Amino acid sequence: MLHIVLAAAALSLRGAPAPRVNPVERENSRAGTTSWQPTGAATSAIEGYASEVSALPGSKIRLHVSTNPVARYRIEVFRLGWYGGRGGRLMRCIPGCNRGEQGIRQPLPPPPAEDPHSAPVSANWSITDTLSVGRRWVSGYYLIRFELTSGPQTGMASWTFLIVREPAGRSSRILVQVPVNTWEAYNAWGGKSLYDTRTRTRSYRVSFDRPYGAEAQSPFWYELQLVRFMERNGYDVSYQTDLDTHLNPMSLLGHRLVMTAGHDEYWTKEMRDGFDAARDGGINLAFMGSNTGYWQIRYQNGGRTLFGYKSMYDPEPTLKLKTAMFRDIGRPECELMGVQHQFIHPPQYMPHDYTVTEAARGDPWFVGTGLSPGDKVTDAMGPEYDVLNPWPDTCVHPGLKVLFHFEGYPTMQNGDAIRYTAPSGAQIFASGAQRFTWALDTWGTRSFGHSAPPNPGVQRFMRNAIKSMTEPTPSGGPAVAAGCPILRIRDCLR
Repeated sequence: MLHIVLAAAALSLRGAPAPRVNPVERENSRAGTTSWQPTGAATSAIEGYASEVSALPGSKIRLHVSTNPVARYRIEVFRLGWYGGRGGRLMRCIPGCNRGEQGIRQPLPPPPAEDPHSAPVSANWSITDTLSVGRRWVSGYYLIRFELTSGPQTGMASWTFLIVREPAGRSSRILVQVPVNTWEAYNAWGGKSLYDTRTRTRSYRVSFDRPYGAEAQSPFWYELQLVRFMERNGYDVSYQTDLDTHLNPMSLLGHRLVMTAGHDEYWTKEMRDGFDAARDGGINLAFMGSNTGYWQIRYQNGGRTLFGYKSMYDPEPTLKLKTAMFRDIGRPECELMGVQHQFIHPPQYMPHDYTVTEAARGDPWFVGTGLSPGDKVTDAMGPEYDVLNPWPDTCVHPGLKVLFHFEGYPTMQNGDAIRYTAPSGAQIFASGAQRFTWALDTWGTRSFGHSAPPNPGVQRFMRNAIKSMTEPTPSGGPAVAAGCPILRIRDCLR
């Protein structure tokens, strides 16, 4: 029913003029700083987490900080973006930018039980600080930096993240979904994640109520490059998390283009329902990473806990609700994206190159790129990537084009970046590669062995693609008007 309602809503919307200068463009004209860039702290010297993964402007966020040994600290909050290449802007300091406050040593949780059914590892720390989100803060990635101001590790820091959503009453032209579920699924702080390792068994539950440990996925890997590219080009973009999409799948309909960032591996049924309905309602989709929408999970504890059995043995009796691979419960990812991940072991951590295909000849997305069939896009592939999958029949999309291809070696799968047009008129792009955004902006990628500069041809390719997926559609085709007030969404698609 949700699927039908969302699709019907999309098809009934009409256009509205776009604002001349969008909030992100205005925000990035402000002076930036490089002082947000990470500097590591020794284990548990200072750690912290936030009580929410996202917030609206004007809200308050509770913070939980621990110092070990006890020391003084301050909190700095940065918005991440372009800012003339500096990459961030300092938004707030707690208690002040030249002051610190006394820290406390908060207790570590007890050693986790071996039983994967046990309660998730949670820090359960007391609240030490409250962050007031500015009423004029622009939607985006916000880095909350916990910095020691006394003791032998003065200046060392750890961090967490907060996604600020756009305010009620406005809908940007482009929406980027942030994969906080994947960050947490890999997070082993306290001794448990959703993954088995050589030294520990996995849990079926993981909690957001704890710091991010060294094994957690990070927006610095595959997401920040996309953010910098989008904001450098002045796009009217806003951001929300997996949890936000789960709570309000209809929010996808308030935009002309919805993009997923990075390694967006863990989705709920409601998220998949929302993306299917958006596509069927004419909303353009761009999957900028790979291994997207692979595992179905459920939320518990008001969205603060992820539950993932990761098996068809999940005791949940309803097939469509089992926390297994989407393809195993009858919803293969390629039905939506055109490609899907094929498991490879070990993962291909060494980057590999994409090759431009024959489809580039005469394709409007390649105009002005300088890219020709046979050209290489350096280091775009790995460690996980997707491939065109002709099975089942529901994954066959008439007119689908393979735009970039990686020909795997005997022990490796192929990889593909594709585009297809849905019956609704929606354009669907899937990059098929976690490292595709490294060609857009290579901030921080040298730590992964990548030394190639941003690829001007791929940058132009994405500008062409985004223009195609955000401009007004031909008469009768559904698309969301830029700047559409979300409360009037039924009047804003055309």
